[in-house]
Amino acid sequence: MIKFGPSGSCEEFHAQNFKKTADGVNWLKERGVDLYEYSFGRGVNISRESAQETGKAFASVGIEMSVHAPYFINLATVEDQKKENNVKYIMDSLEALKNFGGNRCVFHPGSPVKLERAEAMSILLNSFEKIVALKHEYGYDDLYLCPETMGKEAQLGTLDEIIEMVKLGDDTIIPCIDYGHLNARDQGIIKTKDDYKRIIDRLIDGIGFEKTAKQHVHFSKIMYSAKGEVKHLTFDDDQYGPEFEPLMEVFYEYKMNPFVVCESAGTQTRDSMMMKNYYNSLK
Repeated sequence: MIKFGPSGSCEEFHAQNFKKTADGVNWLKERGVDLYEYSFGRGVNISRESAQETGKAFASVGIEMSVHAPYFINLATVEDQKKENNVKYIMDSLEALKNFGGNRCVFHPGSPVKLERAEAMSILLNSFEKIVALKHEYGYDDLYLCPETMGKEAQLGTLDEIIEMVKLGDDTIIPCIDYGHLNARDQGIIKTKDDYKRIIDRLIDGIGFEKTAKQHVHFSKIMYSAKGEVKHLTFDDDQYGPEFEPLMEVFYEYKMNPFVVCESAGTQTRDSMMMKNYYNSLK
């Protein structure tokens, strides 16, 4: 079933002065949230007990949890210590995800730094293959890893590069498609329903309908420059895209069931419910 919710806590949530995220689950449920993404952007620093307590609180109101692994992962690194760190960041994220009771972990693929893009991508795929194997060795067989499309030209994470990563793994590797990122890195390319259909059709051709149907989605309007992403905006912005309505129509027409996470700047709960309400209006 398609699910909608925010990445992290919005400004309105913080204004309620909850001491911790778990205290606000009823507030989130009252607003229609059925998905919440917990970000470990700056590192995984939550105890098992705290993660389990948080997960139980969200489960008690029927809200699914996903996680975002630390931002400093770079699977294209050639440095041994950084390769070890990458493994730790991802495995720690999966352990926290397991304790939350969720099953989807999003991560950024990385950057070429000083390497040629093709060489960097070869290193990345080799590293990722090893991580997929380790994921099963560590006992995380039922947890999904979701490599994300990225918003800056210099980053690894084009649509085709994410397809390569997903094809490399098994059924527990699915894409995280950030439509705002794709729009930003290609200078506002997404304008119509057909533009979204081209992306979805490319995914179906590359990784099959099943993985495409249950893709993890990040969505927000994003300001961009000649080099791609600059910053996240809210749905109130009328200068930059993309618009969410055509994408909801494509998901409905294609009978897909993604998890849709909103990353608007401060209004992510409200904006995620705008997407949910519009999708439901199509039924």
